[in-house]
Amino acid sequence: MNQLVVTLIVILMPGIIANVICDKITVHSKWSSFKFSLYAFVLGMCCYVLLQIGYYAHDYTHADSISDMNFTHLNVWSASVADNPKIPAIEVIFATLISLPMSLLAAFLINHKIFNKVATFLRISTKYGDENLFSYYLNADEIDWIYIRDIENKLTYQGRIVSYSENDLMQEIVMSEVTVYNYEDSAELYSIPTIYLTKPLGAFIIEAIPQEYLGAEND
Repeated sequence: MNQLVVTLIVILMPGIIANVICDKITVHSKWSSFKFSLYAFVLGMCCYVLLQIGYYAHDYTHADSISDMNFTHLNVWSASVADNPKIPAIEVIFATLISLPMSLLAAFLINHKIFNKVATFLRISTKYGDENLFSYYLNADEIDWIYIRDIENKLTYQGRIVSYSENDLMQEIVMSEVTVYNYEDSAELYSIPTIYLTKPLGAFIIEAIPQEYLGAEND
């Protein structure tokens, strides 16, 4: 592995860290290797841009006058074209520290679909987000208590969503405060604290329970 490749890996470390954190705390469809690399690069560049702004702000506040200002440029910008690139460790360290708030900001924008809401408001797009409809529906703020209809086993589950996931083969849901009913006549069978359900893709029938249908004891 030549020196340039090693240098680029070191430079991209803040972006990789930010992307790993963002991946863990956002709801999205599975990223391909290309998407992961692309997002790591974009987040890494954002970290260095913020660091560069910080350097410029430092130069501005410490200059006696505008004419005496000497802006400090990061060495990272010339690393890819230099014959013998040398990146000060302090730049990578500072950018890595910035990667944590950067990942949290990116996660906030993704989870709250800020870009999608702005695009919808401007009538540019009606796309709801990156995740599948299963995750999008269950992640909605108004979805809390639900019915899950298991027609195959003639059961209905009433409960509160705790967590959920989906992969290429199955969908999974964990519920709390669960009451199980007979599907055909809605007779109550039993209650349990939690339940884990898994079904092939598309097998779940999920209904949101209107607030007025819930008893006072369920708040």
